[in-house]
Amino acid sequence: MYNGLIIKEMLNERQLKANDLLSRLNSKANSLSQLTHGNPTVSRLEKVADYFQCSMDTFFTREKAFTPYGGTVIGDGNHIGNINSGREKELLAVIDSMQKLLDEKDKRIETLEDMISILKGKG
Repeated sequence: MYNGLIIKEMLNERQLKANDLLSRLNSKANSLSQLTHGNPTVSRLEKVADYFQCSMDTFFTREKAFTPYGGTVIGDGNHIGNINSGREKELLAVIDSMQKLLDEKDKRIETLEDMISILKGKG
């Protein structure tokens, strides 16, 4: 949901003047409150974002955390995608199996490196 009060907060944090922002926008709004409490167009909001050098998403609050492509996020932040819960469980099991294989591979490599060190020391 659009939260125009973020604009006021950003002006205060950066010690900028509302009139400078309004003149930069060539705004017909005579006050900042029209911008912060109204429903600005995308093009106007894009200009505000450009003024602050931030994403337009900054001016929106979300009840739910954003995940790319609307998918599920697993513990370490990796993206799974749009999948149903049965398929998700299957993919999580595959990911777990692959992680175990990688861990085992790392242990084998470490063992082989230790053996090479020992052989070089005796040679």
